[in-house]
Amino acid sequence: MALVELDPSLLSTLKDKVVVLTGGAIGIGRSAVEQFHANGAKVVFGDVIDEPAQELASTLGPSVRYMHCDTACYADQLALFATAEKEFGHVDIVVANAGVGQQGKDIYAPDQDINEEPSLKEIDVNLKGVLFTARIGQHYLRKVGGGDLVLLSSIAGFKEMGGLTPYMASKHGVIGLLRALRLTALPENIRINVICPWMTKTRLVAPVEGGWYKLGLPTNEPADVARAIIICATANRGTGGKTHEGAVLPFSGKILYIAGGKAYEIEDKLQELEPEWLGKENSEVLAKGQAYLQSDGTSWDSLK
Repeated sequence: MALVELDPSLLSTLKDKVVVLTGGAIGIGRSAVEQFHANGAKVVFGDVIDEPAQELASTLGPSVRYMHCDTACYADQLALFATAEKEFGHVDIVVANAGVGQQGKDIYAPDQDINEEPSLKEIDVNLKGVLFTARIGQHYLRKVGGGDLVLLSSIAGFKEMGGLTPYMASKHGVIGLLRALRLTALPENIRINVICPWMTKTRLVAPVEGGWYKLGLPTNEPADVARAIIICATANRGTGGKTHEGAVLPFSGKILYIAGGKAYEIEDKLQELEPEWLGKENSEVLAKGQAYLQSDGTSWDSLK
């Protein structure tokens, strides 16, 4: 697990870059809007919580625009990106931040009425919405020859957690999206990274805050997670072929775990250790099969 720190010298590369971000009214998204703006970027952000979003846009001025956007609605997201292009000419950075947490009991709890179809709002916003953002975002990034796509997952994206089943499934799905897209996006110069925060002081964690603090467990401020977003948005804008902690460019396909206000890259080591947890022979055979499936002569499009 490698500690990744923000390189302050890269912040100037955000000047006049155009950012599209979902879920920017409060919490992590709001802090990200503020940090992008503070470093000279132009931001168009969406949300469904209008009052704080409008207040934020009004406070930050004409380089920040707000648009009501239900992330689970494809038409709303199309309009959000079209507005960014109309107002500022293009899109350089896309942040799929919008997310919701479970309200009430897990739909798999034994006392739930099996005859009543459960709400899957977390799947709609946290996964379907991110799929929409990534799809539309890639379209706009292609227009400028590439850019950065940052997806928000959670510790629930890779670590089990009882009683939060749809939420956990949605966040696992975001990591699946990263792994599905990173190989095909990089040749187009589109870098995709995922942020996985642990306990962060937002309204989503209100039910467990008291006990958490009593145990003295580490917490993040929204600004800490927003800073990790900025790391991903600036890492590939360095010079000399190097970026944070000496990593070789491109900084893509990474998973940043945020705990106690610090960012740690965890995907590289997971892939490096595959022969240990999968077995050396299995890993070698898997690599051969993956190489075939990703070869130019193979296409899923031909399947009937």
